[in-house]
Amino acid sequence: MSNVILSLGGVAFQDMEVPEKISFGGKQRVAVQTLIGGGRVVEALGIDDGEISFSGIFSGNDAVNRAQLLDAARALGATLPLVWDGFFYSVVIEEFTAEYRKPNLIPFGITCVVVNDPLASLAEIAAPLADVVGGDLTAASALSGQAGLSLDGIGAAGLAGFPVVQGQLTASIAESDRSLAVAAAALSGAADANSGIAAMNQTSSTSAQLAALSGINGYVNRAATNLANGLL
Repeated sequence: MSNVILSLGGVAFQDMEVPEKISFGGKQRVAVQTLIGGGRVVEALGIDDGEISFSGIFSGNDAVNRAQLLDAARALGATLPLVWDGFFYSVVIEEFTAEYRKPNLIPFGITCVVVNDPLASLAEIAAPLADVVGGDLTAASALSGQAGLSLDGIGAAGLAGFPVVQGQLTASIAESDRSLAVAAAALSGAADANSGIAAMNQTSSTSAQLAALSGINGYVNRAATNLANGLL
């Protein structure tokens, strides 16, 4: 999974920090009535999301900072976006454990409780295409301020404007990735406390932007795919 961008809140995981596996899923709550003769009636009552858990190793000059950010989010009980590949969740960190070995080597483990699963919410077969696509675009718009990217020009009515926005997203993610590397280098070479704090703040804000861009990218791409399939 090293080529997958994983983000939790304002913390982006990259390269070797992305875990080999992420456990997710859950149950469907059911009511089972056993009938005379061995038959049964099963009624689906709704989803019961399980925990999402993964582990890895923070590395780099901002390893301590990112570990502290997640531990603070755990302590606050904050609801955070968890995004990777085609997965999108709102979660609360139930458990975060880390082992400080070196400033740039911190193994960690995270367990998250799902607050909301937009994908499951939109997965009703009877839902009109416009509602499904509109839900994705609403979720993407909610992240647009943090990402600093306008989504004007795209909507649930058709594919017009999507190629332009998708191109802007690709370019913005690449630029944010480069900015993160520059900020990490500045943090490593900081000559004094003030410059170090400035570089750390830049690293945190750039990580948050990259996380938002990754989330928007997933929502917009899924909306475009659903629109294209619906127009066939």
